[in-house]
Amino acid sequence: MERRPDWILLSAVAVAGRHSNSSTARDSTRNGNTIEVSLSLGHPPLHPSILFVHSSDMNLSVPPNIVCAVDNLLLLSVNLRSGRSSLSPNTQDYFVYRAHPSCPSLQLLRRPHPYFNKRDVGLLPRSDGQYTVAVLIPTVNLNQYRFHLFHSDKEHWSSSMLSVEEPQIEFPVNIPRGRHLTSAVITIGGEGGTMGWVDLWHGMLLCDVLDPKPSLRALPLPLPPLKEQELSYNDGNGPPFGIGAGWQRRGITFVRDNGCLKLVHLEISEVRRPGYDNETRAPSFRVDDWVLTTWSNTRMTNSYEDWHQDYVVQASDIRIDNPAISQVLQSGLLVQHTPQDEQLALQNLSMAHPVPCVSGEDVVHVVARKKYMHPKAWILAVDMVNGKLQAVEEFGAQRHPSFITYFPSIISKYMSEATTPGCWFPFSSEQTHKEQLHVGLKPIGKDAEEWNDKASAVGDGMEAA
Repeated sequence: MERRPDWILLSAVAVAGRHSNSSTARDSTRNGNTIEVSLSLGHPPLHPSILFVHSSDMNLSVPPNIVCAVDNLLLLSVNLRSGRSSLSPNTQDYFVYRAHPSCPSLQLLRRPHPYFNKRDVGLLPRSDGQYTVAVLIPTVNLNQYRFHLFHSDKEHWSSSMLSVEEPQIEFPVNIPRGRHLTSAVITIGGEGGTMGWVDLWHGMLLCDVLDPKPSLRALPLPLPPLKEQELSYNDGNGPPFGIGAGWQRRGITFVRDNGCLKLVHLEISEVRRPGYDNETRAPSFRVDDWVLTTWSNTRMTNSYEDWHQDYVVQASDIRIDNPAISQVLQSGLLVQHTPQDEQLALQNLSMAHPVPCVSGEDVVHVVARKKYMHPKAWILAVDMVNGKLQAVEEFGAQRHPSFITYFPSIISKYMSEATTPGCWFPFSSEQTHKEQLHVGLKPIGKDAEEWNDKASAVGDGMEAA
């Protein structure tokens, strides 16, 4: 039997289907029908693990999603309605899944819950075995937020208004400020149950959610390693730091064993080509090189000077001294299909979504593609200390490649030893798996009936398995 991994990469998009094992837990939807959740561990270090969700109430055109993952807990959203309004947050049921070696559990969050974006919500495991769900929603006032709390032992939502009482100090250069836009929520923990709502370009709003009178304090993030004139793009009114949302270029985590925040920034040297790519039908870029820079922070005050730069690794300098990794790259990512295709090197790949290692190792995981918005994606693990490629693994084909997300998670530590990495395709075929994992939006018109027939056929096959 294979050893259970200490950490995994968890795909944020769940699969609609059954995969019963020792991790399976059940509860009821708001309609009173059974919902079943299971976790299938992928082979470490990079093969993504998959959450399976099954219920007769599910809308198969909108796959379930993992909203956040902290320790042994997952918060997931499940869409229960079809039709044009199927993407409204009011159509979601939210569940908290708890991993356990012998008795995993699933709990439906009590309704009515607040109307929130999934990037506004975080999860706090508590020392008493309970958990807290916290939501921070911006208001029309710049530094005021609506704060919602759900404590699992009280089973009701509370709401209050919070202001930023301790603002971050100003950066030494002019950067696009604007409103705080949360990209991710991280859990720091401690006696006060500290959580952080992160704007990956500007900073973090910290809150001790277990404090009887919680308040917000700001913590800035490091300046990107760009020239000053680039930071002042469009007189400070343009999109921050070039192309891409914060999560496409930056990642952050809290390493509890070290009491340390870890942040990584991806800088890409690229040139926009005229027109659009014939294969992807997306804007075309020539990537000349890319650089990963990591920082750490143990003090976590309102000063950006608390951040210490750890490592800088340039793609063109990365060593690949493992023949197996080199062979995978040459047969997959860097392969030349036609005489017209460019021969790529590692530094020419289109990169996105860097994430620090959740275990505290100085390793960065990053998504690589042959070209911008290409549906096929790979995960690379870069050893920042030694400047070499540690591992590479195909992630899969994505129908919406700009939205590929994954969670580094230690939930595997809380699972049964019997739940070791298993078969990556637990269905009858790889194609069936891809159809479930990457189900797209439900078509409108005459194509909808054909889509429903295919989705039902897959569902029936899952029932029979």
